Amino acid sequence: MRRSPVRPGRLDGFASDVSVTAEGAVENGKGLWRYQDVEFLAEVISRGTAADDHGLKKTAYAEAEAPVCLIADPCQRRCHVCTNPRGDDCATGTKAGFGDEADLTSTAVGLTLKTDEFPTDQPRTQRSWAFPAGSFG
Repeated sequence: MRRSPVRPGRLDGFASDVSVTAEGAVENGKGLWRYQDVEFLAEVISRGTAADDHGLKKTAYAEAEAPVCLIADPCQRRCHVCTNPRGDDCATGTKAGFGDEADLTSTAVGLTLKTDEFPTDQPRTQRSWAFPAGSFG
């Protein structure tokens, strides 16, 4: 993997919010997963990390050839799905509004993500954000 010249944000580094590795993947001697074994990454945007999540992290994930990257954006009330990474961007990008289903059946993940219970950003409040139970079906 080519090292990206970008630097992580002060809040979250380059750790994704959700990562799925291939079946049979094993940690290396340092207890870390190989980037080649990652099949799916998900980011949940917050006001403090939006620039990194939409830009720097998305670029780094494309350079690492992560096959599927989903960015859930409560401010925009939509999910951005990036597939087929090419260089520092994805060749295929789709959007699904909160309330719609994100069709990932033709990707390495092979599922449909329900978004009807995804919370939206509430001004002036700090909310805990998690994928609701049953989102992956």
